[in-house]
Amino acid sequence: MFHTSPETAHDFAKWFFRRKYLWWLASFRYSVRDPRLHLKLGKLDLPNPVGLAAGYDKNCEMLDSLFRLGFGYLTLGTVTLNPREGNPKPRIWRCPSNALINSMGLPNKGTKAIAQHLSKKRSAGGPVILSISGLSSEEFLECYRRMEPLADGVELNISTPNTVGVRIFQEPEMLTSLLRGINEARASSKPVWVKLPPYFDDGQREKVHRLIDACVAAHVEGLTCANTKLVNEPRASIGTGGLSGPPIFKDMLRIVADTYQYTHGKIPINACGGVSSGLDAWTAFQAGASSVQVYTALVYHGPGIISRINRQLLRLLTDAKLNSLSEIIGTKNN
Repeated sequence: MFHTSPETAHDFAKWFFRRKYLWWLASFRYSVRDPRLHLKLGKLDLPNPVGLAAGYDKNCEMLDSLFRLGFGYLTLGTVTLNPREGNPKPRIWRCPSNALINSMGLPNKGTKAIAQHLSKKRSAGGPVILSISGLSSEEFLECYRRMEPLADGVELNISTPNTVGVRIFQEPEMLTSLLRGINEARASSKPVWVKLPPYFDDGQREKVHRLIDACVAAHVEGLTCANTKLVNEPRASIGTGGLSGPPIFKDMLRIVADTYQYTHGKIPINACGGVSSGLDAWTAFQAGASSVQVYTALVYHGPGIISRINRQLLRLLTDAKLNSLSEIIGTKNN
């Protein structure tokens, strides 16, 4: 598949994942079951701490097959109220060091079509989190109202670098207003997470801290740190893209540790950015994460990467003579 374009390869993978009968045996090969991997992520019980990051299954069509790869939870989408074509192709590129740059622009089929996918009966797995977004508060809130009943939780994507309109919610006042509306629209106790943008200087850090303040005040149940890194990309129609994979791993660790310290460890953090091994995940937990999310590593290392991460975590627990990953969360900040 690496002889084709990245988006063609992704379409090819989707074709396979949508055929559940091809994957029913995968759970015997890829599933890693051990009580030491179980974690409580706020209100959610995770069979293991490795989740799928938003963006891989944009239209929520592959969740049964993806769970058979051994994920502890799936973040699906990002879903918007109405269908979006996204930015013109080409809009995703492979880079050295097993990295990707994408300038997708949130392509998806919209809430009506995606709701039909999610309403179908699915086999047992972990929690399903829906990533949603919007270009206005009204769009965001209506998307939330339609999709929240179909998921175990919702992740608000306010940080995509490839859709300019979404960035208005990176203003603390706009995020506060949005979260107020979300809380008024909530029909259940299902958790709400917010996916934060990365930051690279003191000014950006201070602004993200104000966003975290808004999340804490609104009783958000989780923070995902962080989205892809905005980089210049002359091949993209908008001139920029989001960098993912190992090159952003150290920045992700820095942001997770800083967020853990800033919140005094009182809000769960999902580490998203460059995790591709059990040691990477272990280091993220030590920095303060309660779960890790994987996308780019799945592209480069294939469907066995989730089981390899979980098995490596079990070996590290054995070596450390620990019974639970919760015992190491935030230990590098102590």
